[in-house]
Amino acid sequence: MYFYEQLRDLRKEKGFTIRELADRSGVSAAYISQLENGNRGVPSPEVLMKLSEGLHIPYTELMKAAGYLEPGTPESKEGYTKPRVNLRRFLQENDLSFDGMDLSEEDKEWIERMLTALFWREKQKGKKPDS
Repeated sequence: MYFYEQLRDLRKEKGFTIRELADRSGVSAAYISQLENGNRGVPSPEVLMKLSEGLHIPYTELMKAAGYLEPGTPESKEGYTKPRVNLRRFLQENDLSFDGMDLSEEDKEWIERMLTALFWREKQKGKKPDS
């Protein structure tokens, strides 16, 4: 099965129109249409990342479908350890989007503050009282 067929099938499985996927991923509807019609080659890993976010599927799934990864590449199989990512650093050092919307520096700072507040209570539980 060709990449364009797999992309179309994944989109339809999710019940999205091309326009909905475009809105969710930030990839233009015209480009998605060209991909699905086989009029474009395999997209770059960056475009695949956006599409995986829009489709709410693992990035590795699209990378495999596009031929960037071998089909046997582990995702979370026993013996495979996912890399640990420092979320604070990730927020600060990357351009991010959510459902196709670019996040500003202020948006990312707000998210960081919300996460800090969310996990503050858990950190307090683990601390020993001062003597």
